[in-house]
Amino acid sequence: MSATAAAAPKEVRVGGYLFPPFIQIHGQQVSGLTIGMIELFNEQQSDYHFSFIPTSPKRRYNDFKRGMFDVIFFENIDWGWQDYNLLSSDVFLSGGEVFFTRNQKGINQSYFENLTNKRIVAILGYHYKFADNITDSDQLKQQFDIRLVNSPKTVINQVLNGKADLGISTYSYLQDQMKLNPVLNEKIFISEKFDQTYQHRVLLRKNGPLTAEEMNHLLSAIQNNGTLQKLLAKYGLTPLR
Repeated sequence: MSATAAAAPKEVRVGGYLFPPFIQIHGQQVSGLTIGMIELFNEQQSDYHFSFIPTSPKRRYNDFKRGMFDVIFFENIDWGWQDYNLLSSDVFLSGGEVFFTRNQKGINQSYFENLTNKRIVAILGYHYKFADNITDSDQLKQQFDIRLVNSPKTVINQVLNGKADLGISTYSYLQDQMKLNPVLNEKIFISEKFDQTYQHRVLLRKNGPLTAEEMNHLLSAIQNNGTLQKLLAKYGLTPLR
């Protein structure tokens, strides 16, 4: 084996699905925090080369099982990964989801206390605490008046257009959208209580190209040199302290 071959970086395929601000898709262009982290890792070390592999919220489990990707960022083991043969990094970011509705005269926080008789719009394939993490469409529709869509932008639009009474979104996405479009601050009313909070980790294939310890080392490096903080700040987020 030549010295060049021996020094070749290990390829690490990173799975990701539409999950703003972590993965954002505009036509054929993919952006977001996951892409930013891939770029950081590739810029700051040469042992591994990270590349992006697209999947979907529902398809990601089967794609992982089939070996289509090696790791997935910004995940949570409780999101259906409990029975998979995988490793986990340390927690490096917290997040959560909130309900929101149209901002109308007389609206207050008590509006979010009862979901009965309210039309809900949510994302197909996502896990929600209010629904006991059920992702099966038929089961959800038996329990709630719920419409499942593929885009968080659609969730906001359907609430604003009166097609749904309640939307649910990651708080980080709502914050990002209100930063980009300040008029949303006047148009939507957000619950002060989170439907759920969660801790983001990197999930890795056992016997894959890198171990959980190696992943933790890479995460620590971009935390310690401040580049992770700068990347998160672009989306209004802050890392764990």
